[in-house]
Amino acid sequence: MKKDGSDAASQQGVSISKRGLIVGVAAGAALGAGAMLAAQIWVRKDMAARLFNPFQLGDFELAGVPGLKRADGSAMPGFSSADLAGRRSILNFWASWCPPCREEHALLVDLAARDIAPIFGANVKDEPEHAREFLSRRGNPYRAVGADSHAYLQRALGARGVPATYVIAPGPVVELSILGPLDREAIEERIVPALKSAASRDTEAHSRKG
Repeated sequence: MKKDGSDAASQQGVSISKRGLIVGVAAGAALGAGAMLAAQIWVRKDMAARLFNPFQLGDFELAGVPGLKRADGSAMPGFSSADLAGRRSILNFWASWCPPCREEHALLVDLAARDIAPIFGANVKDEPEHAREFLSRRGNPYRAVGADSHAYLQRALGARGVPATYVIAPGPVVELSILGPLDREAIEERIVPALKSAASRDTEAHSRKG
């Protein structure tokens, strides 16, 4: 009788284990299906944003970040394609929630102090108070800061995330793109030479016209 009871308990345990395994497999399948569905929704949204993006580099306008001030207390403006059209400049996409943006920011502050070219900042999908705190604590290297709240401008230039930095030539047109965080090498060997060689070409062309 004890043996029969033991066998019954063993069979019950096996049955419970099988049920647990089935439930686990079903739950895993459900999670996998949910992840696939989420990925498909993201892809569709991404494609829709690209297909119906109201911005392009030659035609956009970003409002300023609410409450953001310059060092003199005046309001920090946003910017538009017209601000980039007349001279070479640097366009940097950033966000306060982005760790690599925090890492590269000191380099941008140093670059701005050299006054080689104006730097415009597009603040991507950020909360205004967080953006203000970020620049207040780390310094503001930007000539103007626009709120790219829906990442329209970011997507228009082909960047899938932040940070991303571009050298913009008159037009405006993209002359150089760096997708990902800046380091000193990228600044000294790519951005600065691009700006300086372009300035030399512009000076030479102006002399010929004169």
